[in-house]
Formats: sequence, structure tokens, C-alpha cells
Amino acid sequence: MKKIKLAYIIDDDDIIIYLTGELLKKADFSERTETFTDGLQAIQRLKEVIREGGPYPDVILFDLNMPVMDGWEFLENFLELPIAKKIPLFVFTSSINPDDKEKSYQYPSITGFIQKPLTVIKLDKILRLIV
Repeated sequence: MKKIKLAYIIDDDDIIIYLTGELLKKADFSERTETFTDGLQAIQRLKEVIREGGPYPDVILFDLNMPVMDGWEFLENFLELPIAKKIPLFVFTSSINPDDKEKSYQYPSITGFIQKPLTVIKLDKILRLIV
């Protein structure tokens, strides 16, 4: 599996963040991972990255149901940012609501919709879509 430099995980569940981070390490998916417990934290970090000129994440996996700023609000705010490169975005959710999946298809900036839990097979799919 080819390795990316930086992945962002946005999820309010500490167990999901831990397990996903461990899987990314085990699969040698990324050199670095940054985690955020809500969309607002991730937006604030991205604003810092823009000011500093990088490094930008190579992929962002974000949950939909989070406090403070949910995944849809994160997406709307993300789309307003003057980001210097295309960043693949993946909805990463336990939602079984077909409306969420359908809504994600309405955003051309969303590369994929991934149901939890993350697996090596799903990581391989992500890499094939972004590399």
C-alpha cells in the first residue's frame, strides 16, 4: 500500500479516533495523522495551515454527527476556505440513513462515503481513489 503524508480524522468518538489511528499505523497508510473532535477544530487548524502555507492534509475523513460543528457544517465551511490544493474528502460515518449517503453525492468535493468501522480494504479503496 502506498503511503500518504498527512491524514485528518474528524470524529467526536474517542474510541473511533483511537481505533482508526491504530489501523492507519498498522496499514502504514500515512506518515502522520491529526485528529479533531469536531468540525470547528478542523476548520481552525485548516485556517492555520492556509496562513502558514502548509502542510495540507492529503485526505480528510469526517463524521457527520458531532457536537459544536457537525460534518455537513464542516463541509460548508471547508468549501469557503481558500485552499491551495484539492483535498479528497470522505464522509466517515456509522449512519445507516440512506439520506446521508444521497446527500453526500450532491457535493462534488466529496470523494467517497465510508461506513464505520474502517478496514484495510476500505483504506486500500481510499488510496485507489486519491493516488
